Amino acid sequence: MALIHFGLPSPEVWKFPNLNTPVAPSPFLCQLLTQLYEASMKVTTPMTIAIVYFTSVHFINPIVRKRQLNKYYAKAGAKGDSKAANPKKLPAAPYSISQTAWFRVFVLVHNIFLCAYSAWTFLGMTSSIVSNMEFFKGSILPSFFQDQEFTYRKVEVFFQLICDSKQGVFSRLLNDTGIHNLEVFGFWFYISKFYEVIDTIIILLKGRESSLLQSYHHAGAMMCMWAGIRFQSPPIWIFVVFNSFIHSLMYFYFSLSCLHIRVPNIFKRLLTTLQITQFVIGGSIAILHAFVWIIDTSTSGELELISCISNPDQALSILINVAYLTPLTMLFGAFYIDSYLKRK
Repeated sequence: MALIHFGLPSPEVWKFPNLNTPVAPSPFLCQLLTQLYEASMKVTTPMTIAIVYFTSVHFINPIVRKRQLNKYYAKAGAKGDSKAANPKKLPAAPYSISQTAWFRVFVLVHNIFLCAYSAWTFLGMTSSIVSNMEFFKGSILPSFFQDQEFTYRKVEVFFQLICDSKQGVFSRLLNDTGIHNLEVFGFWFYISKFYEVIDTIIILLKGRESSLLQSYHHAGAMMCMWAGIRFQSPPIWIFVVFNSFIHSLMYFYFSLSCLHIRVPNIFKRLLTTLQITQFVIGGSIAILHAFVWIIDTSTSGELELISCISNPDQALSILINVAYLTPLTMLFGAFYIDSYLKRK
């Protein structure tokens, strides 16, 4: 007997979302963390921060560009450069604060911290999924099917675990053993998207404009992670696992750059390729969840199939992520072409 089935998505989940799905109780015992959790689950929190961040960046960009132009024309005029009227690449015009030793130390610590945190999230989340699969296969399924013995493929147990809203990867069955679930790892990864705004501040203080790719990337990630954690949409595990892995490599590279350790160009090219790959594969797997049907383990042994995406709010999370990833993939593709394929 197959544990999961593939079929057309349930028509019920594609209705207009009402956004009234109750917020899951806080996974934290600390009152301060509970207040942070409840405040961050309000849609106004990520939306306000994302809008303020995005508009602020594109308000400051012209100021930074004007400083770059002034520096370029001053330097070009002194050399009598005839091409000064048509600059193609502007030099950085760093603010004085970015030239201080403590600023350089802060940037290094910032990158090392995000590298370590991303690695912790990736290793912790993958370990949690593996541990939960073993627990699910050894305890949940035998108790559900009672005396019946089945041999399940790992992919079946995996999707059953990911999609089971009551006893799956969002549940707290293993919390007592010290193993965190997607609820905990996902929440902190969502919060980290606000902290990553510091990346843009560093770029601006170093006297360079923040690209549309940079600002769109950060602002959209806030909304995508909010939707996935707020409505506990099963495919959000993809964002957490894939993105934390890529960020581990990315911030490792940034840390080396801060230490003036030369990194081969092939590594930077590979990193951009992995970014694009995660968007394409991750978005495809997210859509696949809508076609997965699992066994409802809350029906006391009755073999009833339920859709992996259980309500319109969870489906909305998928739509938000796919809508975000489509232009983001195009922006990264343009960056790849401009950085590695165009000849100077």
